[in-house]
Amino acid sequence: MDAILTALLIFALRIVDVSIGTVRVIYTIRGQKLISTGLGACESFIWIFAISRAFKYVDNPLSMVGWALGFATGTFVGIALDQWIGSGSILMRVISRNHALRLRELLNAEGFGVTAIQGQGRDGNVLVIFVVAPRKRTGDLLTLVQGIDPDAFITVEPVAKAIGGYVPHFPAPASMRK
Repeated sequence: MDAILTALLIFALRIVDVSIGTVRVIYTIRGQKLISTGLGACESFIWIFAISRAFKYVDNPLSMVGWALGFATGTFVGIALDQWIGSGSILMRVISRNHALRLRELLNAEGFGVTAIQGQGRDGNVLVIFVVAPRKRTGDLLTLVQGIDPDAFITVEPVAKAIGGYVPHFPAPASMRK
């Protein structure tokens, strides 16, 4: 029974430390020094405790299984946490052959800052729409674009930093307000 409890403890510790590590790396890439530093300290403390348990019970194969499965599960949980937190901004590029003007008007009406430039596509002139928005609004933005033009070409990528321009204020959903 001790072997199973030890393996479960190692599994749980690895989920926590790897989840924290995954989120820490994301904040590090975004240049959030203080958040990254705090997360790194927590991650290290938990990792040291977990590795000490694993070495103490190295003869228990279940401990190694707990270590490996905890790492894998922690990676999954860390990515899910990052998606739930949804901090930062995204850049969405939209190319619509037939509905670009309607899209630009709709996105403006919905409070998104929109920049549109003329481009040249395979079949002629197109309007390329650029939108920088809070990452939490990615789903809303995709729904709006695909509701007008399900065939639009869309790319989405994270933005390290956005300075100047029109940055709309999107209030937090009622479920997130305190």
